[in-house]
Amino acid sequence: MLGFALALQIIAVTGVTQGVDTATYKTPALRALVLEAARINHRVPATLGRYQAQLESEISIGATNGVGAENSLTLEQVASNLTWNRLGEFEQHVIGYRQQAAGLQLSTLGVLQNSWAVPSLYGNRLALLFGIDTTRRGIGKNSNGRRTMFAVHPLSDDRERYYRYAGGDTIQELKVGDRTIRIVRIDVAPHGILPARSVVFTGEVDLDVDRKHIVRMRGAFAVAGEESQSPLSGILKATRLEGIAYVELVNSEVNQEFWLPSYQRFEAQATTTVFGDAKAVFRIVSRFRNYEIETPAQAHLAVADTLRSAVHALTKATLDSLAKYGTWKEEIGAATSATHADDFRDVSPARYRGEGPGKVELQAERLSDFVRFNRIEGLYTGAGITYHGNATFPGYDFHLQGGYAWTEKTLRGRVAVELKRGEWRYALRVGRTLDNTNDFRNTFDSSGTVTAFLGQDRYDYVSRGFALASAQRDLFGGEGRVRLESGWMRDEATVNHVSWSPIKGKLYLPNRAIAPGDYLRTQVVYQWHPDANAEYMRTGWGVQLKYVRGDGQVKFQRLEVRAEERVNRGRWTYAGRFDAGTMLGSDFPPQYLFEAGSESGLTGYNYKEFVGTETALLRGLAMYRLGVLERPIQITERFWLPGLAPAVAFGVQSVWTAIPGGTPASIGLNALTTQKPYTCSIASAARSNVLGTGGSFNLVSTGAQVAPASTGAPCGSDYTSTASPPRTTISAGLRFFGGAFGIMVGRPIDHSAAWKLDLQFGRLF
Repeated sequence: MLGFALALQIIAVTGVTQGVDTATYKTPALRALVLEAARINHRVPATLGRYQAQLESEISIGATNGVGAENSLTLEQVASNLTWNRLGEFEQHVIGYRQQAAGLQLSTLGVLQNSWAVPSLYGNRLALLFGIDTTRRGIGKNSNGRRTMFAVHPLSDDRERYYRYAGGDTIQELKVGDRTIRIVRIDVAPHGILPARSVVFTGEVDLDVDRKHIVRMRGAFAVAGEESQSPLSGILKATRLEGIAYVELVNSEVNQEFWLPSYQRFEAQATTTVFGDAKAVFRIVSRFRNYEIETPAQAHLAVADTLRSAVHALTKATLDSLAKYGTWKEEIGAATSATHADDFRDVSPARYRGEGPGKVELQAERLSDFVRFNRIEGLYTGAGITYHGNATFPGYDFHLQGGYAWTEKTLRGRVAVELKRGEWRYALRVGRTLDNTNDFRNTFDSSGTVTAFLGQDRYDYVSRGFALASAQRDLFGGEGRVRLESGWMRDEATVNHVSWSPIKGKLYLPNRAIAPGDYLRTQVVYQWHPDANAEYMRTGWGVQLKYVRGDGQVKFQRLEVRAEERVNRGRWTYAGRFDAGTMLGSDFPPQYLFEAGSESGLTGYNYKEFVGTETALLRGLAMYRLGVLERPIQITERFWLPGLAPAVAFGVQSVWTAIPGGTPASIGLNALTTQKPYTCSIASAARSNVLGTGGSFNLVSTGAQVAPASTGAPCGSDYTSTASPPRTTISAGLRFFGGAFGIMVGRPIDHSAAWKLDLQFGRLF
């Protein structure tokens, strides 16, 4: 909700620029171009009196993880009818609404009190962008009695008081049917000294060279000279929240006479030292269609500035009507699936582009660097310091992070140096960490921060020292990404230092064993569509290939592939993920074996019941929205919940694992539930390879080494070999609130078992 709250106000930026630039126009030719464009832009074309249009918007709330990946936690699709006239009067009437979510969120229909569309780029001010519904509290005033903010148009009459201009000397061509339209780009930046609370623009303005009309504006807006006085200002200060509001406003030619909106994107991004380089992202993407144009009345032609403070309103159809709307032009998720928070990096204000002197900040790379809880460390608290090189050391960031595990009585931390050069990102990292060995996690799963305090700790851990170098590059305009990492690593076994869950009072599972030692670990990862994630709301497909090897006391080779996709088709949603992997060679340390079980969505099986050197895991869901109870639930004027929107859901999860020589690969770990040590036999062909013990093995760590078992007796009764069919579970039930909450039942189908209730909060598999 951090990015969502940020989007409901204009982010105040003290000192938008530094220094005074007296060269308002870079060249005389540019000055002449801007002067003519400003003159023409001041008035709406004489033949444009009024228009009606249909607007379809997609609103997303999500986050980036600091290393390039972005998710969407919630998607809302809104259909509207728009009416605008040359006097500046405007109404957006919402007629349709639907939603999908990975967690229960407030509906933006209740929180947003003003139109999010910019109906025209003509005039001296960009009204409505950060305004309010004037029919609610009087023209131009909000609930605090303040005037509505209007952004200063880059082509306004008083532009030279606010802006300086560059560019204007490069012409591109736009093909429209059999016509060629020439486009010129102007770079706009604020002056160093601005009137307090001026809403100013930084970015690009594209002009139709022949008619001098605006074709596109893309950049950032900010308030100069004063900090925000919103109700959230105290929270923003306390969390050291920084934010910026971006826009992309694209016009299309209508009737070959004038340019009107066709595509608009509003985006608010928030960062805080608590989350390091991660960002909360609130985004609205809108498309305008089906224009109906009316010529103006004669009396309206004399109006000089049509975008003055005029009546504008956001109205909504009845809740029942919103739910019944069904003539959507795009599937939900389509409008935002190709967008990313980094799209605006080149038009960010100077401080976001690393300009200015270097600076030190209290900043860690992730929330768990400040506080976390698990059964190994107990409570861990820490702090981080980051030095951003900026212009002092261009492209460099230096990180120092450290903390203390109070129950384990252990220090952990790391030092890192990062360098960004064009599309490349290099890093050196040295430190000691508590890593987890779980397989088949999603991109945003970093083992959590306090979930183990509240319930069961569904991870196994290894204490790991490291000194690693890495290089990463985006390919094909961000469609692909490749990463190479190599360096020294030391794995050490560790055991539980906390036995019971403080909240639920349940006994924690024992930590699994590892093969300790020093080794050189090398990893190569290639991703296609790195933002693809079937478990979150971004639609589309993605693939990841990964090769990891260890050379030294811990030896192994591991090859993995992952493919996933999420698709919306009418009332249907399909989501699926396929993981497969194999360990090459003849050495298989247990921390690199493939493990799967109930934590992977296999209802009816135990925690990490399936262990092997080869694996294939398929997880899928089909969900059909019933089309009933979809009306939003209005609690108060601003507090709205999305509709209950029940959907029938069907799931399937299937796993296959194997160990060389036909070794049993499904190990019934029933002893885990009673915290007792246990052993499992291994076929003779693989005895010396799996754990190097020459016999059967113990999966529970003693804290110092892997303890070989003496009995060789199998534990549990669930076995499969390389020739056996996969283990499969099926599930069915109802999901609510756009899929955010599921009441499901599931059971294995490969043997007789009872149906098991599975309440799913914010997860599909």
